[in-house]
Amino acid sequence: MALYKTDAIVLGYRNLGEADKILTLFSPDKGKIHAVARGVRRPRNPILAGSQLFSYSKFLIVEGRNLDSISQCEIKESFYKIRQDLESMAYGLYFAELLRASTPMEDKNRELFRFFLKTMYLLQDSEDKEILSRIYEIKLMAIQGFTPEVFSCVNCGGKSSSRVYFSPSMGGILCYNCNNKDKRAVSITPDTISTLQKMLMMTYEELKSIDVNKYTREQLSEVLSLFISHHIDRKLKTVQFIKDIKKLNIKSGI
Repeated sequence: MALYKTDAIVLGYRNLGEADKILTLFSPDKGKIHAVARGVRRPRNPILAGSQLFSYSKFLIVEGRNLDSISQCEIKESFYKIRQDLESMAYGLYFAELLRASTPMEDKNRELFRFFLKTMYLLQDSEDKEILSRIYEIKLMAIQGFTPEVFSCVNCGGKSSSRVYFSPSMGGILCYNCNNKDKRAVSITPDTISTLQKMLMMTYEELKSIDVNKYTREQLSEVLSLFISHHIDRKLKTVQFIKDIKKLNIKSGI
């Protein structure tokens, strides 16, 4: 049986039998893969720590006919701070689910791996997880090859004006004269367009102190949600989890 080593992040898991788990891993060498962690639900299992959700580890994996098996793992970063905070956990689950939903199996993408790993490091200490989420969404889609056109009209090529619309199906903004090309296009403000442009072109570090008002936040959430839904064509369960956490925080006065 062939063995291979790879760094990987645990994106998710499901229980198998009485003591095993099937892990969904994301690797710079293999892309998204599934592998069995045998006996990992038993106390003191040697690969227990490395099989935790979001853990970043070096894995030794045995190739199988139907499913690979994890032989050993060495933790590089546990991301325990994400699992300890409910809001961070909710966003971490969302980031992982969106990555799983938007990537095919075993499609190697080192840039995407580095980007996701960097996002998880930032999530640990982020004070504005909502904006981090919007940046993650637009950059993730761009890396996957679905860059929204936010600098000129996707229909005529004209530059954006004071009255702009966003069309998920056409892949970007429409000017006022072209908004009839998609009756489902949503109206957005120049401030929202400007913020989308910055999020697309600037780095996480450059966007660290970006100031986004409440109305623009709402538009960003709507526009990117529609754009993502158009491309992945499935409902993400963790979106509702984040909404529930926000409601809980509001009731608690947090």
